[in-house]
Amino acid sequence: MEHRNDYDEISLRELIEALLRQKKLIAVITAAAIALAGIYSFIILKPTYEASMLLMTSNANMNNQSMNGDSIDKMLDSITETPVMNVETYRQQILAPEVIRKTIDELGIGEDYTIRTLASKITIETIKDTQLIEIKMTSADPEKASEIINRVGVNFIEFVNENAKERAVASSQYIATQMEIEKDIYEEALLQQKELLSKPRGSKEVSMELEAKLSQLTDYKIDKTNNEIRIESIKASIDVAESIPSGGSSLTLNQSTGRVLLDSSEKQLKMELAEIESELMSLEKIIPKLEKELEGLRVEYEEKFHQESIIDQKVQLAKDTYEAFVKKYEEIRVAESAQIGETSVTIVSNAYPAKTPVGPNKTLNMAIGLVLGLMVGVFAAFFIEYWKQTGEDIKK
Repeated sequence: MEHRNDYDEISLRELIEALLRQKKLIAVITAAAIALAGIYSFIILKPTYEASMLLMTSNANMNNQSMNGDSIDKMLDSITETPVMNVETYRQQILAPEVIRKTIDELGIGEDYTIRTLASKITIETIKDTQLIEIKMTSADPEKASEIINRVGVNFIEFVNENAKERAVASSQYIATQMEIEKDIYEEALLQQKELLSKPRGSKEVSMELEAKLSQLTDYKIDKTNNEIRIESIKASIDVAESIPSGGSSLTLNQSTGRVLLDSSEKQLKMELAEIESELMSLEKIIPKLEKELEGLRVEYEEKFHQESIIDQKVQLAKDTYEAFVKKYEEIRVAESAQIGETSVTIVSNAYPAKTPVGPNKTLNMAIGLVLGLMVGVFAAFFIEYWKQTGEDIKK
């Protein structure tokens, strides 16, 4: 028989012949692996049971509705707003150390579980396109598993409640403190307004005086215009009277129509002219003085109106701010007493002790034993054939 080089090809036929020669060995090893898998599955491993609880969540946000569009209200809303809780947010909180620790203490299972080991045995799953969360646990004791899962669900709802109340209390304390500050500011602004209004000659009084002076000035200007017209008429009448020869009929002026009448003398016209001119001179002196007074009144009115407007705005702003804090404080008080956990997370289905075990998967274990046995048997067969072949080659 020719010496075979290490690099010679090995045909498929030779491989199959090698396996056939070692078929008993392969069968023994495979049977042993299957037997070991069966012993492990049926005798060593204990049956395990799964308990599951179903929760339904809602996007809870008690304070995210603005009272109105004012900036103060928006600012307060941002301070006291409860974060929006979605399904993933809830899922991440179920296995919080506080929840697990409380479950261990209430059930008295501290000897069997730590926070880490118990959390590792609980599986949290969210059902796609729903607001449902499933809490599951696998254990050899179905009664204990269902009891633990139910207690975890209840404690989680209480945990959500406590967190919401803590946020509400913290917000309430801040609002209450700031509310007292805003109240003092409001009262101080009211005192300033009262002091300003108690001073003489407020803007309203000055405004009334300004209107009276303006009306008076208007009347004076009208009188001045009328007197100027009368003076021109009387002068015209005097000119006519002077042109008439002495001994002729006397003329007079009808004051309502400005027409010349033949019932008074030239002397009377001149006396009337002097009287009207005197009145006109008085008006010419009074009008500038009155205009100057009006100018001063306008300046005084603007100053007082500006001061009053500033203090009124200050009072209104302080009032609005204080009232916003009062309203928000009442909302926070309601939030403190609200069971947010119970309204945002509800138990759809409690966990009950399972009757049918979910593990071990004996069929799968036997299949794995079969596959491993075949693999080990085939490897052993090839190894033995290789060992024999190399031994024969050495002897040759």
